[in-house]
Amino acid sequence: MRSARGGALALLAFLTRTGLALGAAPPCTSIPGERTHSGFFARSEPGLAFFWASVAGSLGPLGRTGIRGLGQSGAIDFGGTPARGLVLGGTVWTARIDPVFIEGGKSVSPDDDSVKVTQLRLGPFLDWYPNPARGFHTTVSFGLVVQIESDVKGNPLRPLAYGGALATGTGYEWFVSDVLSLGLLGRFALGSVVRQVGAASERTLFIVPELAISATYH
Repeated sequence: MRSARGGALALLAFLTRTGLALGAAPPCTSIPGERTHSGFFARSEPGLAFFWASVAGSLGPLGRTGIRGLGQSGAIDFGGTPARGLVLGGTVWTARIDPVFIEGGKSVSPDDDSVKVTQLRLGPFLDWYPNPARGFHTTVSFGLVVQIESDVKGNPLRPLAYGGALATGTGYEWFVSDVLSLGLLGRFALGSVVRQVGAASERTLFIVPELAISATYH
């Protein structure tokens, strides 16, 4: 009898130590010294973006139906991890594109380097690391978009174009220290902006594939 009671007490003590007694689940905490994507989160993402757009109701040159271009992009993200592997925060993204306009069915390259198409996106983002101790992650964001086209003097054409965009991407990061990781990120954005002058409106539907280098503090 004493032997059976002693065995039961030993089993109960073992289950309690492992967090399984009385239905308790093991705590979801990091192993001491383990590098994880958790806590305060800040990321910088310089990159290269391709801009492809379809234009309807052009308020500029007659016959403009599209814009193509390549340019530098950059983003800054700030947030935190309310749950293990899940990052919530805000992002600011911008790109400055050297455009080629489609006018009358022909590609027209500006003669002046001051002619640019600039986009700004601002909004919330969500980033998910399936395994916070590893570098694979996927991200999604939705934001307000402001699009600015500059003339040969570098001045913005008014009114500006406003709209929204949805962006999603995936990437991988490698830890270089306990709080810093470097990686690559591929992202794809889809959106629309409208420029309004009186009763007339110009609508631009665009896609932006992008490849960026990420530097993350966590």
